[in-house]
Amino acid sequence: MRRVVILISILILSSCSTEIPSINFGKDYCVFCKMTIMDKKFGAELINKNGKTLKFDCGECMIGYMNADKSFEASRTLIINYANPEELLEADKSFFLHGGLVKSPMGGQLAAFKTRVEAEKYQNEMKADLLLWNKVVNLKF
Repeated sequence: MRRVVILISILILSSCSTEIPSINFGKDYCVFCKMTIMDKKFGAELINKNGKTLKFDCGECMIGYMNADKSFEASRTLIINYANPEELLEADKSFFLHGGLVKSPMGGQLAAFKTRVEAEKYQNEMKADLLLWNKVVNLKF
């Protein structure tokens, strides 16, 4: 009986992993536009409370999906840091550049950054507007 309790405990704890699934560039596809996720500066993910992960090739596809499918309740909204493509950021804590010379995969001209200082370093070069998540989610792509 004790072994059964231990086994069940292990299964429950392993299903509650907080590890963020990585994006496999060149292999994973965007659930919104169905294109293969290629550009390492623009991926995004939605994760629900059960750990189901939806992957996107860019922020504008993720926002498009969020507006189209209100039934997926994301507990985490993640987006790649343009300045550090290995890093997924919490979208609601990120800073965004929109417009200008930003060349995101689906033409929405949206790039995410971890800090305001990081975004401002790219702002003049990209000739883009600096926005917070509450404004980004209302953009029409």
